[in-house]
Amino acid sequence: MGDYTEALLRKDRNSKRTADIKSHEAATTIARYVYPDRGTSGAVAVEASAYFIDPQAQLDTADIERQIAWYVHGQIDKTVSARDVVDPSFVK
Repeated sequence: MGDYTEALLRKDRNSKRTADIKSHEAATTIARYVYPDRGTSGAVAVEASAYFIDPQAQLDTADIERQIAWYVHGQIDKTVSARDVVDPSFVK
């Protein structure tokens, strides 16, 4: 995850994302699997839509609980809890 963050989520001194050969290479690699039929437009899509992932890949279980609480309002069963969807062996 650190490589992903370093390549695709770097920001300049004005807090704008930076794009360079490193980000283009990472986006091209990801696009090969995510958008196999889109050619170079797949890499452009990956680079433009890269989202935050914790560099140490730590799972934010409190946020999962907040998301479930939000989705319970008609989109998922009210009996679903974070314990139902998170394998605790992945959480430190």
